[in-house]
Amino acid sequence: MEGAAQPARVPPGQRPADVPALLRFVAGIFPPKLLNDAWLLREYVRGERLSLIRMRDGDPASVDSMYAEALRLSWGGAGTALLLCLAATLDHRRVGVNLPVAGPILWFPLTSEFPDEFEARVAALPRRLYADSPEEGDRDKLQHFFGSALVAQLAESRERAMVMGLFVEWGEGRFVVDGTPDPRDARADRQGSAYGMALLDDPLLLPSGYFDPAPIGAHGKEAE
Repeated sequence: MEGAAQPARVPPGQRPADVPALLRFVAGIFPPKLLNDAWLLREYVRGERLSLIRMRDGDPASVDSMYAEALRLSWGGAGTALLLCLAATLDHRRVGVNLPVAGPILWFPLTSEFPDEFEARVAALPRRLYADSPEEGDRDKLQHFFGSALVAQLAESRERAMVMGLFVEWGEGRFVVDGTPDPRDARADRQGSAYGMALLDDPLLLPSGYFDPAPIGAHGKEAE
């Protein structure tokens, strides 16, 4: 849109090394590297550097730093970087599924972290993402944002990502233990979908440019 501010890009000094496309592809499908990179990014979240960025530049800038680090680890592969960011922002150790009649009998692990590592990482996640972020923050919106961005990146379709996001929200309220539909989650899903599509053209774009400041009103709708 003419006159609109352009989203920021990863600064030159933080950009990943220029590696052949084949190596970037391998980085995204080779399990040992994926698992190691996920561990490294979680360590980054728990580390002092991200804490300093949060204090100095704010939480949206620290999300940018997280993506830049994930992009470096993935040798420039945007899809892999989104997967790493999703793994680093999950704020539940496991998820339970409510079955009709039987109730919550199925539980699936989401992380192999030790309890103290998990708690330290979740406590370190950026949480003041929006002007209307509540007192407890919006750290749980990061997993919605990066999850939707990853789906859009893989499907190469914002519409498919939005359908998946709506399905997840519907299922969360009906089958996930303690899950409730949240319009703030839906907002993060929409923003993530837009970001994932934009990365198809420019993998160096930073996520904070897609944190739309439009607040959620009292009735659960975005303000006009």
